[in-house]
Amino acid sequence: MSTDILNKELYHSFLYFYKQANLDEGSTGFGLISDDSKQPNRASIAAVGFGLSMYVIGVKNGYISKHEALRIVKGTFNTFLKHISHIHGFYVHFCNIEDGTPYKKSEYSTIDTVLLLNGAIVCDAFFDDEELHNLFKQLIERVNYKPFIKEYNNKLVFRMAYNPHENGDFRGKSKDPWIYQWHMYAEQLSLYFLAAGKDDINQETARRLYNGFERKLGRYKEFEYVYCPTNALFTYQYSHAWCDFKNLLDPYGFDWFNNSVIATKANKAYCLDKKAIYPILGENAWGLTACLTPKGYQNQIIKPNDLKPNEKHVYGVLPPSGALGSIPFVGEEASRVAEHLIKNYPESFGVYGFYDGLTYVNGKLWIANEYVGINKGITGVMIDNYLHGTIHRLYMSHPYIKKAIEKLGFKVRR
Repeated sequence: MSTDILNKELYHSFLYFYKQANLDEGSTGFGLISDDSKQPNRASIAAVGFGLSMYVIGVKNGYISKHEALRIVKGTFNTFLKHISHIHGFYVHFCNIEDGTPYKKSEYSTIDTVLLLNGAIVCDAFFDDEELHNLFKQLIERVNYKPFIKEYNNKLVFRMAYNPHENGDFRGKSKDPWIYQWHMYAEQLSLYFLAAGKDDINQETARRLYNGFERKLGRYKEFEYVYCPTNALFTYQYSHAWCDFKNLLDPYGFDWFNNSVIATKANKAYCLDKKAIYPILGENAWGLTACLTPKGYQNQIIKPNDLKPNEKHVYGVLPPSGALGSIPFVGEEASRVAEHLIKNYPESFGVYGFYDGLTYVNGKLWIANEYVGINKGITGVMIDNYLHGTIHRLYMSHPYIKKAIEKLGFKVRR
């Protein structure tokens, strides 16, 4: 039964990226994908990265022809090369879906560009097409990481973003257009692989960057792991959607895959401890992460975290993407969440699969009536990795990633 549900969710997740994409070939926004279904005019480059991966999954699972997928992918690559605003190859986070122009005062984002390029790498590995290979080469070579590198606490780190607009997204009233830095562990692991794959980033710099972020150990009950200060479950998922850390150890023998396994189990334990407060949670209803809530899109952050004690960090909303985005880490435990939802909350499944979140408000069931692209993306990619290993296999086979693994000193698990 669980496999049938997973395959159903995979197909409907794919539909999000096919139906919410701008596929008008006369448009300068061709290939852009809505950030969420209620704001279809705002596209997210991170959603495009997941979408590129989902098109490959769609071909492998018979949802779309290879010819049609290749047409979309090549058109998308052309859009980014010709029409999407960038700073040193790092793209604006949000775009207007119709024409690709920046959405309001959006920032130029390192992590969102990384998610986009991860999808591009998968496509380059999958399609045997010379034109696409040339387009991919232009995309990957355009990125100049050096302006986005800085010293922080005597370590080499990446900046998070750049925004030329005062009062723009994440910049506020700051006079400095550069926004924060990746000095902590979070969802950015694949950023180090993409930088290391570049010929103009030498081995010393690549390894200094990988060693530049803090590894803070935290514990919830018996679960000890390197945690993200804003401890939502997606931070342990995103890089793993493409990098198959199950078969890798870092240069010091650290196991990032096992770290995500422990983080996932800690998340479940936390949810079980909170089910008296939030009755939507339970043995087969866990996975607190960023999602839509009755108060809008919120990050749901379990302990341990680095928030101030009085900051609200849990909204008691069950996001299906939490458990399903962690399905490669805990397998059947995650698939039982999908079974539970179908059996007990069939109305939580719509045209693009499971809606983004559900909870109880004053004793009444509340279900988000919309979808968020990145949450459908992590759901679909991780389900397919669990069932078929498609994206892991393609991404890890790409020469660019193989070079990065060697340069960083990661070792294949024996």
